[in-house]
Amino acid sequence: MQYHLIIDLLGIKDKQVEVWDVKEEPTKLLVELYTKIKKQTCPSCKAKTKRVHSYRKQLIQGPNLSNTSVKIALRKRRYLCTHCHHTFYEHLQMVDRYQRCTNSLQMSARTYSAIGSFTDAARLSGMTTNRLIRLVDRHPLQTKKVLPRAIAIDEFKGDAGGERFQTIVADVENKEIIDILPDRKVDIIKEYLQSRDT
Repeated sequence: MQYHLIIDLLGIKDKQVEVWDVKEEPTKLLVELYTKIKKQTCPSCKAKTKRVHSYRKQLIQGPNLSNTSVKIALRKRRYLCTHCHHTFYEHLQMVDRYQRCTNSLQMSARTYSAIGSFTDAARLSGMTTNRLIRLVDRHPLQTKKVLPRAIAIDEFKGDAGGERFQTIVADVENKEIIDILPDRKVDIIKEYLQSRDT
């Protein structure tokens, strides 16, 4: 099996990540990855080091490949700074700190959620609906300081922050959401509009 193709299919951009082994099971594919030793910059003192402190295996969910779920077992390396004796894990583009799914999977799940419901997007990406909602909540909408020429304001039934209804502000011409207000009270909408440049 050509391991460099697996790296491409999983959307991994890190040059130091290599495939150790691939195990096919009836319902899932287990891909074991490891990283090559590379000079790292200490986050505390910014000194360079290649000294290895320890190893840890991290289980990560990868993108589905032809209706087969992919589990990644990543052997992460913890480095020791010889200057300040601080230990730290190597930085990888494929997965953020404290995450259990790849960044490419998160991006595709958020893309699916933009065109469909959270339930459908979670099913397509192979994750739970609650995990997908947490991912979307971590990346808030970019709000604009200057409002466009034509806006639409409407209420919708939510259940956020103890309020039953929220207010959505949308750009009519570009057909995109500008902001979501915490409730539908007139004072909140008035305060929002006054805080924006017109």
